[in-house]
Formats: sequence, C-alpha cells, structure tokens
Amino acid sequence: MTGDLREAEAALEAEGHLFDELRQPAQLWQVYSSRAMFALATGRLMEAGELVSKAFAFGERSLPDVAIPVYRLQCHSLRDFQGRLEEIAPAVRDLVAEYPTRPVFRCALAHVQARLGHATEAQRALDDLAQDDFAGLPFDQEWLYGMSLLAETADLLGDSGSGAVLYRLLVPWGAFSAADHPEGFRGSICRYLGLLATMTQSWDEAELHFEGAIATNARMGARPWLAHSEYDYARMLHARDGRGDRERARALLDTARKTYRELGMESYAVVAAARSQEVGTTP
Repeated sequence: MTGDLREAEAALEAEGHLFDELRQPAQLWQVYSSRAMFALATGRLMEAGELVSKAFAFGERSLPDVAIPVYRLQCHSLRDFQGRLEEIAPAVRDLVAEYPTRPVFRCALAHVQARLGHATEAQRALDDLAQDDFAGLPFDQEWLYGMSLLAETADLLGDSGSGAVLYRLLVPWGAFSAADHPEGFRGSICRYLGLLATMTQSWDEAELHFEGAIATNARMGARPWLAHSEYDYARMLHARDGRGDRERARALLDTARKTYRELGMESYAVVAAARSQEVGTTP
C-alpha cells in the first residue's frame, strides 16, 4: 500500500452508500470492516470501536470464516492502541489454533506475547517462524503485515539475529506500508527498517528509515503510526547520543506524546513522557 488513506477512505464511502441501500449482510460487513480499518489507521479510536463491532454483527453469521479473524485482528490493533492488549491475547491464541494455515496469526501472537512481556513464549514463537529465513510466512497479501509484526517482535526481544534477516528481507519494500485489507494497517515499512537498523547500531541507515517513516505516515494521515515512528526515532537518537541527538529526541518525544494524547493512546503517552524525562536527564 502506497497511497493516501484519506483518498482511499473517500472512495470507500462513495461505494458504501450503494451497499447501505442494498442492505445485504455480507456486503455491509465488507463496508463496515473497511471503515473500521481506516478509522484505526488514522487513529479515530472511538469511531473504530463502534465500526469494529458493527462490522462483526453483519459478518458473524453471513461470513463467519472471514469475519471472525478480521474482527479479532482489528480488536488486536484497537486494544494495543488503548493499552489493553491483554484483553485480546486469548482470542489471538485461538486464531492460531483455529486457522493453522494462516501463519500471519502466529505473527500476531508472537507480537502480543512480546508486547505483554512474555519473552520466553514470544522468543519461541519467533524462532519457530524464523526457520529457513521466515519461509513459512507465504509471500502473499499478508506478507508485509506479518513481517511488520515480526520486526517489532524482534525489536522488543532484542533478537538481533532475527532482526538482521528481517531487515534483509524487508529493505526492498521500504516504499510500501504494511496492510492486510481489511484486517489491519501498520504504517510505513520504513518504521520497521528503522527499528531493525537500530538493533545493529546502523545509525545512518536507521536515521534515513525513520525520516522516511515519518514522511510517509504523515502524508497518509496514519497518525498512530506517525507517533510510533517519532517515538522510535527518538529512541534511536538517544541510543546514538551524537551532537544534537538529545535535543532532537526530546522534540520528537514531545510531538509523539501530544499525538498520543489527542488520539486517546494514553498508555503510550505515559511511556513517551517517561522517555523524555530520561533523555533530558542523561549526562
């Protein structure tokens, strides 16, 4: 995905009016699940919560094999943004058991485990997926979405070995964003390249990737992912600690924290505030 989320959402709205008139559950599920994905991508969390539930109400009976996984992955994004990821962990675990032919769910579970601090379980899941250079993740429409989850998992675990492989596989796709319609949207691939380059202290490459992530996410209107990119860029600058890096890091953290608070991502705002204090007190 490379375009503008707002333009895509406007096109969906034009098409959606027709489906609203037809009142067919399967088509209405498609419309509302897509609307939910765009609301999540742009950070309209209250609206997203309503749309996720509304879509599921139409899809649960008409297209259960499709609607149930979409609902759970959209809930994964929503609860992550809200700082309530532990609530969706059992449902993501169930996805892995119920849909064994879709490895992207294993990527989501590894991410959940890493985000919740279950390092042993997350590392085991990442190691399993990393076999043969992550060949078990099919190169299909879910590949970039799944790889973005694995890149963030590797970063959370500090797994530089997996990180190096993921970087090599993802670097040709830096101009794209991670999206699996309508399951979810995870922003510019450059953010994940920045995370992975930071793990190996490839500072110049990381800087270029984060600059790209910020530009792309800002252009697309992907505000949660813009704030995440600013926060991660600040972490990289703090770790590098070159001339002017701490000042730039604080500015990025202030901007990220403001966006997090505007979007209702309060748990992330708290973390950004704490990081800003840490940067400010580093000798």
